Amino acid sequence: MNQDTSRNDGTSRRAVVLGGGGPVGASWAATLVHGLVSAGVPLPEADVVLGTSAGAVVGSWLTMHPEGLSTIPERMRERAAWHARSKGADMALPQRMAVANDPRAIGQSALAAMPPISAEQAEALWNAALPQGRWPGRLGVFAVDTSTGTAREWSARDGIPLPVAVACSTAAPGIAPPVTVGDSVWVDGGVRSGTNADLLVGNGPGRVLIVAPIPSPSIAREEAILTERGHSVRVVISDSFITKPADLIDASFIDAAIAAGAKQAEDLAADLGEWWRG
Repeated sequence: MNQDTSRNDGTSRRAVVLGGGGPVGASWAATLVHGLVSAGVPLPEADVVLGTSAGAVVGSWLTMHPEGLSTIPERMRERAAWHARSKGADMALPQRMAVANDPRAIGQSALAAMPPISAEQAEALWNAALPQGRWPGRLGVFAVDTSTGTAREWSARDGIPLPVAVACSTAAPGIAPPVTVGDSVWVDGGVRSGTNADLLVGNGPGRVLIVAPIPSPSIAREEAILTERGHSVRVVISDSFITKPADLIDASFIDAAIAAGAKQAEDLAADLGEWWRG
């Protein structure tokens, strides 16, 4: 069930939508969000937080332990090292994913590239990188079913551990293994969209902050959909510090991501803080 942004009392709700972008994108987004929060923008008070791929990692820390956002870049260095050690990575798949408009075909390609892992293996893979504690009800994590190509928002109501959902959402085709949960196999939510902001349920008034490490044509479409529903939308996209998909899992780009995130937070904090509280 998707997170609803409507309130029965008619007051405005606030949502943060965090997009994917590998360990480098997560480092940028975490630094940006940490900088905004440190400057007084109360993003941890968001009614809804939705994460896709690496955005699911940042969303977990934002909702459960926002003080730990600053630790994400170092955690992502470890994740990048894991990618570097992994065998059989196919960087052509992310490149095709960037231009394709067929989530099911990409999901099937992901299955052909790497065998799926179990939910138990997925939990062990991500448990140490995430905050400990109960999965917050306001946090949703997107993944795509390889058999249908449809996106699903995993939430605390689904009864699976948060690390399993994050593993599903970060299972980038050709880079990380798909995850078997129940009768389905899941891959990165970015197979459908890097942000999936249009899956936010409910009409305005509301404020929606979209944080996207990677530019995408779908962002403008999703912003238009949310605006048409009556929401006030702000989009923050990273300053360019990568040149190709492989850079997103390359630890040597993390320092540039941190610098870009810190600078953008400093530049945007006053304006975003006024808008967020308005």
